[in-house]
Amino acid sequence: MIMEELTELIQTGNSQALIKKLDKNPSLADGSSSHGVSLLQFAAYCRNEEAVNAIRKHKQELDIFEAASLGEDTTVYQLLETDKNLLNSFSTDGFTILGLATFFGHLSLVEILIQKGADPNISANNQFRVTPLHSACAISNYEIADILLKHGADVNARQMSGVTPLHSAAHNGQFEISDLLIKHGADVNAKMEDGRTPLSMAEEEGSEKVISLIRESGGI
Repeated sequence: MIMEELTELIQTGNSQALIKKLDKNPSLADGSSSHGVSLLQFAAYCRNEEAVNAIRKHKQELDIFEAASLGEDTTVYQLLETDKNLLNSFSTDGFTILGLATFFGHLSLVEILIQKGADPNISANNQFRVTPLHSACAISNYEIADILLKHGADVNARQMSGVTPLHSAAHNGQFEISDLLIKHGADVNAKMEDGRTPLSMAEEEGSEKVISLIRESGGI
């Protein structure tokens, strides 16, 4: 019950109550949330910085996936030196460290992982099937998307529901990223499982620049 309570405090943003409970019993910081990942990982997913800091204060050691999510480059580097097999391994909920570093926007860590040989084309082994490039587009991070593409990321990779990176960028109204993807060979007429194209996603968003870009690139 206590872990369910802590999970709810993180999810609802009640950081002060969380801090009090952790200060009273620091060992709770090493526990797992009711969603099957560590409390720290769950706080990161919730983008709850106060909760992340509160849990991190009492957590003695991080696993490589937590470290990647928090952008702790040195810890990730040290753990990889200890076990190189971790480089393209999966977290308990199905993500690679490159995928997590990308999703949380840690540019310097993405660069380190790519240099060490992390594969940018490994999809999450869960229902989402996202690649790092999908994540870069989801958070609208041009720099990370550019790095991934320059190191062989599949510009037309499919995630859940048949979504390509261009679908995501168009849906977010991201002209620069959409242009980058198209220049790297993105299929402007790729269809999701429900038939939607990047153009229809851009039209839903209402971004005239992206709509024009896709149409000028052959999108229908």
